[in-house]
Amino acid sequence: MGATPSHWHGDGLGARSMRFALTVMAPISVALTFGVDVWLVYAMITGILAFTLDTGGPALPRLGWMGAAGVIVVAGTGLGTLAAGQPVAIMAGFALAGVSYALVESLDDTLAAGARFLCLTFAVGALYTPLEARDVGVVAGFVGYAWLVSLFWDALGGGLRASTAPALREIYARLRATERQRWMFALAVAITIPLAYLASHALGLRHPYWALIAVVIVLRADALSSRRLIGQMLLGTALGIVAALLYGLGATELRRRGLDLPQHSLLLVGMAMAALLRWPFQQLSGMLGTAALTAFIMLFLEVIAGTVGGAATAMAERLIDVAIGCGFALLALGIDRLGQRGLARLRPP
Repeated sequence: MGATPSHWHGDGLGARSMRFALTVMAPISVALTFGVDVWLVYAMITGILAFTLDTGGPALPRLGWMGAAGVIVVAGTGLGTLAAGQPVAIMAGFALAGVSYALVESLDDTLAAGARFLCLTFAVGALYTPLEARDVGVVAGFVGYAWLVSLFWDALGGGLRASTAPALREIYARLRATERQRWMFALAVAITIPLAYLASHALGLRHPYWALIAVVIVLRADALSSRRLIGQMLLGTALGIVAALLYGLGATELRRRGLDLPQHSLLLVGMAMAALLRWPFQQLSGMLGTAALTAFIMLFLEVIAGTVGGAATAMAERLIDVAIGCGFALLALGIDRLGQRGLARLRPP
């Protein structure tokens, strides 16, 4: 027999796809067994972030980085919970979370992902569901599960993956070297994220945190990269919503014609397919990667709602929220450009 294809080893495409699917499908399966509740949101966010912060390497340092996902989720939602119901505190929290993202955005992908999720988790705690004691246990449990999945897949591949953990001392040195430019970008983000929240709130949208996470997903100090990501985000979100709607309607039609399977079982199959396709599609195109992830989230909403129709309003709102977030990302780029020009004039010749 030939050797196992390399894409199933280490951090190859097949390995990433399988690890991601195993990590994010577990919370859904547990919820369908014991009942869907708000803890599922904490479990899903933790699983996705723990996967993202999986730097490989030895087991204990790897657990440290993946455990940081749990710290971010608990800290972000905890601070959001404290700010809930206080508009000034909420906007201040969003501004500070945006600053943390802007300072590390182009320094390291791992740190940038953690900062993005800090923005998201603050919004979840402040606007969606407050942190409770049981949620801390859920977060810890799913960090541990994601770590075990990571080690298990490495064992199947024949050995531990090489560590990709960032060198914090080097990152700090790069931050100091570009300090003035980064603080101007951070100021632009700190202004923009609260404005995106106010706009979503004024429009009466039920999920304003979707607009906020869209801002930090697409926003880069490099304006060209941001504009490319905005296009991919808008098209990919629309494509993913359409795919989830068509799949959900198809599953409903199959059951109507006599297929003896629960609706949620068919939706879970679709979610598993979307999770497996996430990274292959991302490699082909950022738009397709976004579409696969959006389809996964939209099918998740159908599972919670119980019907495609019950989730349709939330799907439409997601596209609106993403469009709002992308619009405010463009605003942040404009503010940053004006600020950088002002800094350039202040520099000595």
